[in-house]
Amino acid sequence: MATTVLIPVNRLDRAKGRLAALLAPEERAELVRRSLGTVLEAVQGAGLEAVVLTSDAGVRAALSAGVRALAEEPELRGLSAQLERAAERLDVDELLILHADLPLATAEALRDLVAQAPPAPSVTLVRPGDGGTNAMLLRPPGRFPLAYGKGSGDLHEASAREAGLTVRRAEGKVLALDLDTPADVRTLLAEPAGRACEAGRYLLGIGVEGREALGEG
Repeated sequence: MATTVLIPVNRLDRAKGRLAALLAPEERAELVRRSLGTVLEAVQGAGLEAVVLTSDAGVRAALSAGVRALAEEPELRGLSAQLERAAERLDVDELLILHADLPLATAEALRDLVAQAPPAPSVTLVRPGDGGTNAMLLRPPGRFPLAYGKGSGDLHEASAREAGLTVRRAEGKVLALDLDTPADVRTLLAEPAGRACEAGRYLLGIGVEGREALGEG
């Protein structure tokens, strides 16, 4: 059975608040759409099953064939609670939680992540520079509480070890870059691959390099 990939997507009208000084609301929403498209293409190219978790009806309506959508449950608060409930609903033995804002994601990177994962019970993580959790392969899910937010990488690793799971940090930089801050955008546009990716082309096309806020934060 293929690995199920759960991709949470915030409401587009709330997307990427830390980029507000750099991008207008519709620009932030479009950046999310394009990054999500890249991630979904990578998931499907790797032969994995994509499930998008969102409360945004527009996001759900725009998903292509073969991508399953799950609506968030309104009584729950916080990303971790939503993901835990979604994992329960999916009821799978192997779940990859993957952020939607990974502009360099490729099928090869996802296949490599799965290949690096130890046998169950285990957790395999990709961590960005800020200590978060961009990708987390759970074999199986549900063995420890999720703790998305500041410092989630350390929290997830500690909880997994306490629960008796083998923990591995996956090698490879492709999945380590997300787009949360102007500094992330600078990093993306500093490399040819970043400028050539879908998100990079969009940002260049709207003239982001000429904006004063790109040098801040």
